[in-house]
Amino acid sequence: MYMIKKYSQLTQLDKIKLFIALGAILTIIIGAINHFVYAWTGRNAFIGLFVATNESIWEHIKLALLPMFVIFLVGGFLFSKKVNNYFLAVFCALSVTVLFIIFAFMGYTVFTRKSILPLDITIFILAIVFGYLTAYRIFFMPKYKWLNYAAILGILVIVVLFLTCTYHAPDFFLFQELYVK
Repeated sequence: MYMIKKYSQLTQLDKIKLFIALGAILTIIIGAINHFVYAWTGRNAFIGLFVATNESIWEHIKLALLPMFVIFLVGGFLFSKKVNNYFLAVFCALSVTVLFIIFAFMGYTVFTRKSILPLDITIFILAIVFGYLTAYRIFFMPKYKWLNYAAILGILVIVVLFLTCTYHAPDFFLFQELYVK
């Protein structure tokens, strides 16, 4: 019979795998809930910094980024000294998630000329899973100290961009509301 080990009995590798799996699951759940938070809070401008405020691609990317960022922030206290490239892994995970959402959504809507909700949800889930798997792989690459420092700057740039562009969006297709039906 299969028995679940106590957390204290898990190896460090098992704990990291658990962190990645739970992180992906929590990101998917919290991201899905965050789709509705802006409306639930009466369109609160402060809340809008962190959750989707409209139907643009940019705003929907925030549904994945906020939970990922918070989960990786917590994970940093637990694992940053136990893996080789924590900050590089976080930067790459966030980047893979963002790029996958953009290219997958744009890729299929070029052909369909409309948004298909089940496909959008699948893209959202896959982007998160690919992001976390990317982080897991990078955790165990040889250590690149300088890339980790550069990644911290990259993470800060991503966070500032997402906070700034919510209310000061450039005139670019990623920021335009899509009512693709």
